[in-house]
Amino acid sequence: AYCDADWAACAHTRRSVSGFVVFLGNTLISWKSKKQATIALSSAEAEYRSLRRLTAELSWLSRLLAELGLTSVTPIPVKCDNLAAIYIAKNPVFHERTK
Repeated sequence: AYCDADWAACAHTRRSVSGFVVFLGNTLISWKSKKQATIALSSAEAEYRSLRRLTAELSWLSRLLAELGLTSVTPIPVKCDNLAAIYIAKNPVFHERTK
């Protein structure tokens, strides 16, 4: 699974665009690209929102595959290209900079 965000991509609203793709083996089974609802104040915030949406999708897909009798691979590898977003996801405690 891969996620990414384009911080402040919209020139008019400064809203970011985030997206993700999910593969089962070599087959693409889920994807999404959407303008974020609110303005992100940093690229880390935009990327973290994308990562959050991806993990929600992976949770839903895991439950769906289990209902269909397919065992899912856990943990599911997730690729994100923003170190700050990865740090926030791995260390989900309150920080002044993540308000």
